[in-house]
Amino acid sequence: MHFLFVTRRNIHARYYKKLITQLNLRASLHIFGRPMLSAVKYLPQTFKVSFDEVIATQLKRKQAKHAIWCSYLLILVYPFLIKIVERCRYAKYLALLTKEQATHLVIWNGHKLPNITVVKAAEKLGISVIYYENGLLPNTTCLDPKGVNYASSIQREKGFYLDIAPSKNAICEASELTARVNHKKRKAFVQSKLPKRYIFVPFQVPHDTQIVCYSPWIHSMEMLFTEVMTAIEKLNDPELKVVFKEHPSWHKHYSHLYKKHPQAVFANGNVTADLIDSAEAVITINSTVGLEALLVGRRVITLGLACYNIDELVLHARNNEELSERISQMSQGWQFNTQLRNQFFNYIKHVYSVQGRWQDCSKEHVEAVEKRLLGLDVFSQQISEVKDNNEKHRNLPMVKRALKRPQADYF
Repeated sequence: MHFLFVTRRNIHARYYKKLITQLNLRASLHIFGRPMLSAVKYLPQTFKVSFDEVIATQLKRKQAKHAIWCSYLLILVYPFLIKIVERCRYAKYLALLTKEQATHLVIWNGHKLPNITVVKAAEKLGISVIYYENGLLPNTTCLDPKGVNYASSIQREKGFYLDIAPSKNAICEASELTARVNHKKRKAFVQSKLPKRYIFVPFQVPHDTQIVCYSPWIHSMEMLFTEVMTAIEKLNDPELKVVFKEHPSWHKHYSHLYKKHPQAVFANGNVTADLIDSAEAVITINSTVGLEALLVGRRVITLGLACYNIDELVLHARNNEELSERISQMSQGWQFNTQLRNQFFNYIKHVYSVQGRWQDCSKEHVEAVEKRLLGLDVFSQQISEVKDNNEKHRNLPMVKRALKRPQADYF
């Protein structure tokens, strides 16, 4: 087996270099750079691949980040230019992956350019892809052969977790949650006085794949604000407030919303963990704040596609009418299934997650990464069993049809 790590020249590249030297397997690192002459012979294949969806997603991300990308001229020119670039990149990685004889591609996230083009090349060649991402829980890392976030291998059937034997392992404590670092362009805010009763709604980074790819009906933070406040009004409970907080990693401010509704409060200077702790519930699109809220026993409503959208663990709303219904359920005393919550977190921490922060690259972390890459840990074995079972189910109808066919008479 040959594991090829591909990345930009960034913090991930420094981590991969440190990691690879400690792995007891064949692994190498490739950093994005110049085109390869050998890629020329692969150019004809690039015209058989569609980049339309990739480019549309990339344009949405850029438009969410900067209004200039809504310009008619850029909308017209950008797809044409980026299609040329990505076709050349696709040809390059067909050539590189073939030359390196890679059996596995290891890449970060895999849903953004240019990484998604490399993934397309690997899939074309039948090379397995393993996706990296920040851990869902403190002191963990995601390393998944299927994808990250909603595209991950995390099971979303409650029975999967309820059938697991209760674990004596402790799930992480609230004290382990790490506060996010503010973007350097963000203003400093003082702590706000919190209402006696409130629902907490964290804003997310609008150009992140969590919003662009996995938020079917909430397309901006302004829309999130409007939809939540519209649903709250239907509850007719003026004492219940909604506390919003802008994402620390997003450099822009939503000052036009600060005083827009009498039941809305912005607490940008407060610690997120404190906002969760005092809230009656949390409404999120699909942020990890939802997981943090569940971790400390708060009820959660999700509005987007989240890897923890599990019946009896969270409530999910696909439109404003459903959001109003879910908030009403909360007000009437809906509670999550405690056994499900405990076993879900035990599974995520002790089975699904790779132990250790990738930033630290500790000995424990390196050993866990090696087992995951080689398919030797419990999670990998479960994935293998699921694949085998799915293959059996797919083949069963064919076997049944074969048995029903009239057998040839050879006598």
